[in-house]
Amino acid sequence: MSLVARLVYVSTARPDLTKKDIESILDTARERNGRDNVTGLLVFDGISFMQLLEGEAEVIDAVFRDIANDNRHSNVVRILQDENVPRQFKEWSMGYSMTHDPRMLKGDSWFPLTSKLLDKALPANADSTVRSLFTSFLSVDELTRA
Repeated sequence: MSLVARLVYVSTARPDLTKKDIESILDTARERNGRDNVTGLLVFDGISFMQLLEGEAEVIDAVFRDIANDNRHSNVVRILQDENVPRQFKEWSMGYSMTHDPRMLKGDSWFPLTSKLLDKALPANADSTVRSLFTSFLSVDELTRA
């Protein structure tokens, strides 16, 4: 089992972020991650992002620096950073889910995702800390929409 560095952050999307911007973020992440052996998950609730990155520590640090300098979001806050943890998202170059966002047109390929559905979609080996962070992030969004 290979051990990797893991980083989770949250940020606030730019208010005028479009579907095209999100697609660009994902395309860039998947291309770079595939090349640099980085895996993870990105969740967007229409206002905020939460992302988990895992891979070699130096690579994760470089990716995070680039993310922090991206003007498509602000208030980038690192909420978890670990080293020497088992890779949990080995099949996901960048898994992505999105909760309800009124800026995305109904009928697009994006779909609402609840904390319960995400909990089921996470890899079976996702540890309790990661699972709690992501399902809590979505639970807050679900409460604000209720």
